[in-house]
Amino acid sequence: MTDSKTGYDLEQLKARIYRDELPGDIGPIQELLKEYSGIPAEEAIAHLHAVRDKMWVVKPYTCIGSFRFLSLAFVDSPHYQAALARLRSPGSTATFLDMACCVGQVLRHLAWSGVDPTRLFGADLERPFIEAGFELFRDREAAFGRGATLVVGDALAEGQGEGDPALEVLDGKISIVHASAFFHLFTGGEAGRAVLSRGRREGRGREGAAMIFGRQVASTSPREIQGVRGERRFLHDGASWQRLWDEVGEATGTRWRTEVEMEGVEEGQTDHLADGSTRRMNFVCFKV
Repeated sequence: MTDSKTGYDLEQLKARIYRDELPGDIGPIQELLKEYSGIPAEEAIAHLHAVRDKMWVVKPYTCIGSFRFLSLAFVDSPHYQAALARLRSPGSTATFLDMACCVGQVLRHLAWSGVDPTRLFGADLERPFIEAGFELFRDREAAFGRGATLVVGDALAEGQGEGDPALEVLDGKISIVHASAFFHLFTGGEAGRAVLSRGRREGRGREGAAMIFGRQVASTSPREIQGVRGERRFLHDGASWQRLWDEVGEATGTRWRTEVEMEGVEEGQTDHLADGSTRRMNFVCFKV
């Protein structure tokens, strides 16, 4: 059956990527719901299913069907820990943007860890996902809901060179950007326009400059492919990732140094490639 709103064959997608059971690594999000949102463990499982199923109706993405949008694996990243330390340092005015924030689990973890919500920003294409975040974490009227800035906008939109005007509220305000499952959609120039206008003009090097980090699907054979829904995707290795950011620099008058760590993927984690070249890439980009 093809959905009239999305054009997807929902039955085929559901058979491939929808799972009924919560993943084995669900413990950290349950802890966050208990400690941050006050949701008892005995209520959390039904709550997670209810929110996920509402999101699935909006967009049947792989990360939604598989519950991967609930992963808190980013907490173990040294780049996340560096960002957290910078945000929590005495007198810090650093700010944090989560691009394609979905339900805002990264932002909630930062708020739970003691970061002032007024220095937290999120952007996503889908308003229902942002609303689902408030439902998931039950914090619309809490400090996060009152203080954080969450924006609905399309980073791929064509306009006056900077994409969707709705995102202009972020311009010039951001010190640190987190972006997972995001940059595979862009060429170098597009990537630069999507995020760099958001950055502050502050220090250089590791201790004060712009920092962009996250993770995404990658490949040992970098190339452009067509995604399962017909969209173009750019899969990188370490060398092609640096070339991308060299292009970003040329397009924006900046210079960037990148670091990547490639991880294998377990069977069933991705449906992108069938040749065994799929990887998960953890990355960080420093303005130099």
